[in-house]
Amino acid sequence: MQKNIIYILFAVVFAGMIFQSCQDDPRFPDPGFEIEDQRIEIRRDTADFYDIKMKMNVPNGVQRIDLIDATDYSLIKEINEYNGNKNFDFNYRVDLTPFVKDTVLNYIVKVLDTDKRSFNQGIRIAVKAFSFPEIKLVGGQNIAVAAPAYNVKGLISTGLNTINTVKVLFDGQEQYSFTASPDNPLHEMPLKALIFFGNLDPSLEYPIDIVITDDKGQESTTTINVRKSETVKKPILINMLNSSNILIKIVPDYDEKERITGFDFLWSNTGRNYRTDFEYNDLDMVTKTTYKNIDSEGLYTREYVTNITYIEGTKQIISIDQNEIDYDEFGNIATEETTTLANNFIYDGSGNVLSFSTTSIVENIYYSDPFNLGESVYGDFWQRDSYISSNTVRRQHREDYDPVLVPTYTEGLPPFFENGSSVLFQMMQDIFVNKYLMTKTVPTDPSYSSTYLLEPAFTYETDEEGNISTIVRTNVGGGFNDKGDTTIYSFFYE
Repeated sequence: MQKNIIYILFAVVFAGMIFQSCQDDPRFPDPGFEIEDQRIEIRRDTADFYDIKMKMNVPNGVQRIDLIDATDYSLIKEINEYNGNKNFDFNYRVDLTPFVKDTVLNYIVKVLDTDKRSFNQGIRIAVKAFSFPEIKLVGGQNIAVAAPAYNVKGLISTGLNTINTVKVLFDGQEQYSFTASPDNPLHEMPLKALIFFGNLDPSLEYPIDIVITDDKGQESTTTINVRKSETVKKPILINMLNSSNILIKIVPDYDEKERITGFDFLWSNTGRNYRTDFEYNDLDMVTKTTYKNIDSEGLYTREYVTNITYIEGTKQIISIDQNEIDYDEFGNIATEETTTLANNFIYDGSGNVLSFSTTSIVENIYYSDPFNLGESVYGDFWQRDSYISSNTVRRQHREDYDPVLVPTYTEGLPPFFENGSSVLFQMMQDIFVNKYLMTKTVPTDPSYSSTYLLEPAFTYETDEEGNISTIVRTNVGGGFNDKGDTTIYSFFYE
């Protein structure tokens, strides 16, 4: 018992010694910052400089402060005027006068104390150029058009000033005019102006001038160069970057009439090829599509062959039938099943489809004349092949177009079936079945209010010759997994 008491007393004394020792340990507090704004935007109209201000607490005293360029971590300036200070207000003046264009400055303020401890604080300064009328165009400044009209679209902005007037002129003739109301000052506005060209000479280039003035009397002119395209240049490669950031190479084949006779759909992550081939009749209508999912070794076990039958001597469909063929390990047909995908097509006098049958009767096929040229442009968008039915709440259609021809448009390809792959079905609806560059998709049923329809919107860019170089599809609708997803098509030409 006595022995146990001695042990207990010893433990208490030892613990007390350790506690006292811990209390006597020196403290090494870290330096710290208090800053109100780490992300700043400054318009050059309002300032020639910006003061980086922050409260600093450096208990061990400042040895030095470094201002560092966050883009390459180079030292901009070593600041020594605060050396030795512990609690103080830091101030560094950034000269903005060299910047006349939009510029982003990224800095790191690094404090080193006398104990060699350091602390970093980042700050981002977005320097906006002097206010001036400008427009960010949709489609670029060089375009080739097949239709005698073009939608000039873009976002006009004047910075801190307000918009006064906007005019759009084609070849010197005014076709659009806007004057802002003093009661409703605008710093930015979307522009959409349909410009009619008439008959263009394919050997000439024509200007569309967008003239913008602001309330300070400043004026800008942005010119779009237009030429008439008799034929559309065909791409030799389309890179598709899907919403999962997987690159897919689409390599089309052409015949002597520049019709697409097939294409490879090559997945960069797996090496698979969704190979599709087309056959045409004398009226340039697709009569047969063949789809194979080929692995990286060139093997496949299933094939979808879709046959499209027409009334003889016409472009009117009788039926669309699909054979699903499974092969055994020796390449012999193991099973074959034929399904009618669509039939009972009814047309009006102009050749538009009025209705057809799938699992139900599909009516009110959407056509429009987007540029008042007397055309009937097909515009239904089927999110899935199962949506090709009488269920109207699942219907969507293209509502807005630019009169720029999609270079992969295949006029003879009926848009009423899936050829074996849902991925191809979406891609082909984006760039194979639309004559003009569509920009907006909306629910066909105006009472629809759910969230599963994707309602894709499209933007595009052109190269210096006016050929479409990029199409970007963005889902405006859809659930949280789909909304905002983008697919980017990049077109390459010889």
